[in-house]
Amino acid sequence: MNSRRPACGRAVLAIAVLVGLSVFFDTFAVEDEVELLSDWTLLGADGVPVNFYEDSAMRPAVLLFWATWCPYCRQLMPHLEQLRQEFAPTVRFYALNIWEDGDPVTYLADNGYGLQLLLEADAVAKGYGITGTPGLLVIDQNRSVIYMRKSGTTPDQVASDVRAALTQRVNKN
Repeated sequence: MNSRRPACGRAVLAIAVLVGLSVFFDTFAVEDEVELLSDWTLLGADGVPVNFYEDSAMRPAVLLFWATWCPYCRQLMPHLEQLRQEFAPTVRFYALNIWEDGDPVTYLADNGYGLQLLLEADAVAKGYGITGTPGLLVIDQNRSVIYMRKSGTTPDQVASDVRAALTQRVNKN
C-alpha cells in the first residue's frame, strides 16, 4: 500500500508541472482544437454576400458570434468596438449573428457599433463548434485560430486577451 503513494504523488506533481508550463508558455492557446472552416460566405446587413477569406484579405480577424437577446454579448460589444477602432484597418471585426429573434441591424446602428454584421450565421457557428453566446475567435492572417473565448471570462478579460493576441500577431508583420 505504501509503495503506491510515492508513484501517485510523483504523477500528480508531474501533471501539475505540465499544466503550469502549458499555461505559462501558451497564454493564448486554444483550449480545444478548433478546426478552421473552409471559406464561407454570409449575407451582410445590406443583403450583399460577404466572403470571409476575400473580405479579410489575409488580415487577422475577430469573429464574435452573438445575439441581441444575450446580456453578455451586450456587455462585450463596447470592448470589441474599442478594439476595432484601435486596430482598424489592420484587423477585421465581424459580428456573426446567431439564434436571433430580434433586430441585429437596428441594435448595432442604435449603439454606434462599426463591426461588420453578418446575418444568419448559425451554420458557421456550428462549424466552429460554437455552442453558446457569445462565441469569440481570433484568427490570424495565416488562418489559424489563435484565441477562443473561454466560458466564464469577463468582458474586460476577453478584451485584454484579444488585445494581447492581436498585438502579438500584428506587431510580427
